[in-house]
Amino acid sequence: MAHLLGHRGCMESLRADLRDLQAAIADVSSRAGAVRFPSWKFPDKVSCDLDMSGLLQHYRHSDSDPVFSHHAHVVLLELVIDRLLLLLQSFTGYAETLLSGRAVPPARGLGPCMSAGLTARTFWSTMLKLGAFCQQLRDEEKDCRQEIPTQQSTPLPAPQAGKPEKEHLKCCLPGVLESGTAPEAAQSTSVCPHPSTGSSGSSQARAGPSLALSTRSVPTQTSGSPLGSCDTCSSAQASLHEVGRAITSICQSQNIPSALSKFQEVLEDSPGRRNLSAADMSYWASEQSKDLSRISKHLQGLLQQVNPLKAELEEMGKQKEKLQKQVHDFSRKLQKQGEDFSRKLKAEKDTQAEQQRKAEQSLKAKDKEHSEAVARLEQDKDNLQRGTELLAHGLCVSPELSKATLLEEMRTTMVARSQVLELEEKVQELISQRDSLDRELSATSVQLEKEKVRVESMFRHEESLQAKQRSLLQQLDSLDQEREQLQASLGEAEEDKARLAEQLEQSREQSGKQLQAQQANTSRLEEQAQELRERERLLVFFPDLHSPTETQIESSGNLTEDMERQLQANNIRIEVLERENAQLEALLAKVKAAAQQGVLKRPPRDRPQVDHSVRVTPCKAGHGIANGQSSIQRCEHTCPGRRNTGAASCPVPTGSLPFPVHCSCFPWIGEVWLGTVRPCPPPGRMRERRKDRRTRFSSSTA
Repeated sequence: MAHLLGHRGCMESLRADLRDLQAAIADVSSRAGAVRFPSWKFPDKVSCDLDMSGLLQHYRHSDSDPVFSHHAHVVLLELVIDRLLLLLQSFTGYAETLLSGRAVPPARGLGPCMSAGLTARTFWSTMLKLGAFCQQLRDEEKDCRQEIPTQQSTPLPAPQAGKPEKEHLKCCLPGVLESGTAPEAAQSTSVCPHPSTGSSGSSQARAGPSLALSTRSVPTQTSGSPLGSCDTCSSAQASLHEVGRAITSICQSQNIPSALSKFQEVLEDSPGRRNLSAADMSYWASEQSKDLSRISKHLQGLLQQVNPLKAELEEMGKQKEKLQKQVHDFSRKLQKQGEDFSRKLKAEKDTQAEQQRKAEQSLKAKDKEHSEAVARLEQDKDNLQRGTELLAHGLCVSPELSKATLLEEMRTTMVARSQVLELEEKVQELISQRDSLDRELSATSVQLEKEKVRVESMFRHEESLQAKQRSLLQQLDSLDQEREQLQASLGEAEEDKARLAEQLEQSREQSGKQLQAQQANTSRLEEQAQELRERERLLVFFPDLHSPTETQIESSGNLTEDMERQLQANNIRIEVLERENAQLEALLAKVKAAAQQGVLKRPPRDRPQVDHSVRVTPCKAGHGIANGQSSIQRCEHTCPGRRNTGAASCPVPTGSLPFPVHCSCFPWIGEVWLGTVRPCPPPGRMRERRKDRRTRFSSSTA
């Protein structure tokens, strides 16, 4: 079976079975009333209230979703079990109704939740009771068959003989007619008896539907009884059949159990019967009265159903949407047209008052119509009840006397019933209209109150906005005053700024001039300081060059002061010489390091060597010092300015020397830059060069 799960054919077969089971359940419920038990598939719902059409529409085969098809197949199997259990429960209720002997099934409450086994056992026990009851009826039927020949041979007086038999058959006939266990009961016939023998004939015809085919209702005729039925009786019975069919159709359309329909089926299945006996007429009237009472109860129940409420709910939804739209439009108009708000509000109030007045007037008119319709309905109902009572009384007293009245009452009943239905529909419409008008009126009043509250809030909001506007205007005035004050202060500040800028520019110019003067003064002072330092150095190294031949020693007359001044001058000379010695020591260390590396060479005499940027510091001994890229040659030139010093020769390097001294041949006292080394030029050229150097030195020092 697993490979058939979700199969389309199996599912369609289950759906067809479910539809057939639901039709059978509806048929049983129409005869015995609906049973109310919890559903086996859905325990939280009542089994008879399940929407099978919706379930069958939902749970069907799906080619695109095989998983859902499997699930739907399982659900359909469970629904088959649920419907079978409901059918067994309906059979049980129908059998219990037959056993209780009630023509109308009692109102049933919600039963307990029953399993499949318990439902089957309950049904079987009820069927056993029904079988025993049917067996008892068969025994009584046999007894009746044996008693009929005796009653025909020895007839009793009509009132005494018909009464006990009629009471006995009233107990037996309804169960047999409703159960349908005797198939031969549908084939009995009867004829229209004479009024003088109505008692015996009615009793035999009453028992006819419950007897076998061979048993017939044989009326006892006297000399005054007619041999056939008259035209009046036939037309009356035809009208009675039409009324019965109308009542049966109403019961079937409203799903009401009908006792008259069962009796009609029995009569239709009986061959050869055209007219009813007096007993059949009385039984017909009793069954018809039962159906009419059921119809009246059903109509009373329909007045309490939910269908009018649904219509009212839909109407309320429409009204709600309409009111919401109106509220939205009204609020939008309030936002856009705030200036003419009061005028529109007054117009809206007038309109709503007019609508309320019209609604009240229409409500009063509807109430008046409703009261009139209710009065007419009550009057028609009373007339119908009186007619039914008269009909039943006339049928019980004398069938022949009530033939004409029966036809008239039936026609009146049909007309009254149609009028009752129309009036009830009108009453329902009027009630729904009244309720809708009440709700509309209440909603309109509520909306009016809301609008009043909203208008009041808008007025308060407008007042608060006006107060805020006044405060903002005051703040704006104060801000304008502050702005004017700030503008005035801003003009003053701009004037101060311009004045300060002018002062700043003047101060900048003065500062620039002062700075230029200070820079010029500083440069002049620096030059003077440099000259003084050079002069101090020259004075320290060459005190004899600038001193006159006959030096006059100035004396203050105080030996101590003179000695202190001499000591101070000697200290200055010592400091200057120490600085020069430190520089010479550092340069000597560099030259020694270069000599150790072997970079110092002595060039040959016949080929002069060109060196550039050789920084040397000669000492007093006259030793030439250089690095490895240049060399110093001794020339045999004798400086004229140094002849008196006894220097036979001096190590003056040849070439142009940017040396700021008056003579180029003396022990060096500072740093010199050696140029190109050449042999010593002639003495005339040397004199010219010395003259040029003196001129350049004089101009530079100036």
